[in-house]
Amino acid sequence: MSLQDQLQTLGLNQKEASIYLASLELGLTSVQNIAKKAQIKRSTVYELLENLIKQNLITVIPKGKKRYFLAAEPSHLAQVIAQKQKTLNQILPELEALSKVSPVKPKIRFYEGEEGIKSVYADTIKEGKDILAFVSVATAYKSPLIDYLTQQYVQQRIEKKIMAKVIAPDAPLAKEYQERDTKELRETKLIPEKDYPFSIEINIYGNKVAFMSFKANELMGVIIESKEIAKTMALIHKFFWEKLK
Repeated sequence: MSLQDQLQTLGLNQKEASIYLASLELGLTSVQNIAKKAQIKRSTVYELLENLIKQNLITVIPKGKKRYFLAAEPSHLAQVIAQKQKTLNQILPELEALSKVSPVKPKIRFYEGEEGIKSVYADTIKEGKDILAFVSVATAYKSPLIDYLTQQYVQQRIEKKIMAKVIAPDAPLAKEYQERDTKELRETKLIPEKDYPFSIEINIYGNKVAFMSFKANELMGVIIESKEIAKTMALIHKFFWEKLK
C-alpha cells in the first residue's frame, strides 16, 4: 500500500493526500509548486489546502503579499487522529441513543455451508409461523442435506404444527414430494419448470424471508428480517398460488 493510500485510511481523500505529500517533500513552498508536484489543478489545490489548514496539517506563512504553505510534521498526524478519536468518544453516546430511537431497520444474516443452511431452517422452526415457500425440490433433494430435509426438519415442522404452502417447479421429484403433502403437513402446487426453472429455496415466515442455495459451490443461506420485505414476498407468493391449480 502506497503512502497516499495509507493517508487515505486516516481520513484524507486522494487529492488531499497528494497535496500533503507534495508539501511535505517541498517544504515551505507556493501553491504553484504544490500543484505542479501533486499534478492537480491550482484552483483545486487552493480549495483543498483550506481543508488541510483546518485540520492543522498545513500551516500558512505570509511573506509580503504572498502566502506560502508548510506541511505539518508527520508526527502531528498522530495528534490529529487522537483528537478525532476524542471527538468520537464524546459524541458516541448521542449517536447510540439516536440509533436506538430510529425506526426498525431490516436485519440481514448470512450463513455458509451445511450447518449454515440447517441454522436457517432452525430459525423457521423457532419462529413457529406458517411458511410460504418457493422450493426447487430437485436441487434441494440432490444436496448433501437430503437426510436432514426429509427426516429431521420435516419432523420438527410437523411437531410444531407449522403448515407449509409450497410452490415448486414441476419435476418427477416434485411430484413425489407433492404426494407426501398430507403426511408432511404441507400443500404443494407445481409450476411449469420450463418457464420457472428456479434453483433456490425461499421461505417467507413471520416478518422474515430466507433464501437458500444448495449448489455445491454456493451452499449458503440469507435471512432478511423486515416486515415490508416479508409482506411483499408474501404477496408475490399469493399471486402465483392463486393462479395455480
